[in-house]
Amino acid sequence: TLTGQSAGFDFGLKMFLTASDGNDIFSPLFFKQNADAVKRANRKLSHKKRGSNNRRRAKLDLARLHLHIANQRKDWQFKLARRLCETYDTICIENLNIKTMQMRWGRKVSDLGHAQFVGILKYMASRLGTLVVETPRFYPSSRTCSVCKHVLDELPLSVREWTCPVCGTVHDRDRNAALNIL
Repeated sequence: TLTGQSAGFDFGLKMFLTASDGNDIFSPLFFKQNADAVKRANRKLSHKKRGSNNRRRAKLDLARLHLHIANQRKDWQFKLARRLCETYDTICIENLNIKTMQMRWGRKVSDLGHAQFVGILKYMASRLGTLVVETPRFYPSSRTCSVCKHVLDELPLSVREWTCPVCGTVHDRDRNAALNIL
């Protein structure tokens, strides 16, 4: 069924998705939640004698834990993708360079699983008849004023809120990017 709604989404590190209509989505960060259990399982594995059955069992326990975390993340992403596709007719997202982000921010980007989510979202959208539109990779969504379309020369990542020098509108960096992506 058509809802007549469309939204733009900006991926982030603190907020999984910032929506143009204000329906922001926090990420559960499954690996971070289970980090203590992973540390324990790694420690148990490192204390076992190489080649022993106990080591093999500890290795399996660690692998099961990682699989459990991956399954939690995937389940959450499928449910989120379905909810978004049922809510919106058109979903606009940004095309991110995930490899570069992983090199810069490491484990957190992997824990968020943006690339996996985009694949799941496209799959779910094709099944439910929702249109997914990606903005070009180098489109300056954060630096462009969503009101007057003025583009700033530069905007460091540390600046989370800025004022447009032309129209004077105060922008939240992520919300502004989501509006521009839409």
